[in-house]
Amino acid sequence: MTAPLVFYPLAVLILIASIMVVSARSAIISALFLVLDLFLLACVYASLQAHFVAAIQLLVYAGAILVLFLFVIMLLNVDPNENKRRLRLPETFALLVTLAVFGLIGLQLLPEQLDNVAQLGSTTQTSNTTAVGMLLFTSYLWPFELASFLILLAMVASVVIAKKPRKSTPS
Repeated sequence: MTAPLVFYPLAVLILIASIMVVSARSAIISALFLVLDLFLLACVYASLQAHFVAAIQLLVYAGAILVLFLFVIMLLNVDPNENKRRLRLPETFALLVTLAVFGLIGLQLLPEQLDNVAQLGSTTQTSNTTAVGMLLFTSYLWPFELASFLILLAMVASVVIAKKPRKSTPS
């Protein structure tokens, strides 16, 4: 188990980087804060002696997925001056409802997660990578697939939001 002296500073840094991801005015700066966020999460995994998961976190998410995000940002050619608008009331309400739903889902999954962690600790014959793989593709298959669907949905939503209306030319 990781020491609180390592975990809590990393947790605070992850929280700050996450807030900067959503509050940065430039999409490029936001993506760079996301790189920092994913790197700090890999540090948490490494402190938990899950070195394989930390390496995969860096290679897959900080490497491949973020490069894909940067390509989408460059493809959209987002003007930094267009991001000056503030959240309006419907957007704020949707954000609060989303956070409340995720909180309720987390509270429902918490007892199951604690049971799975207890079972994981009791199996001493399997390696850490095998145990994580078994949990990921058995107990957490649907959340894993839901996370990939949410990433795809976020990319499509960013394309739709940033799409500039075409100027109609008189014929």
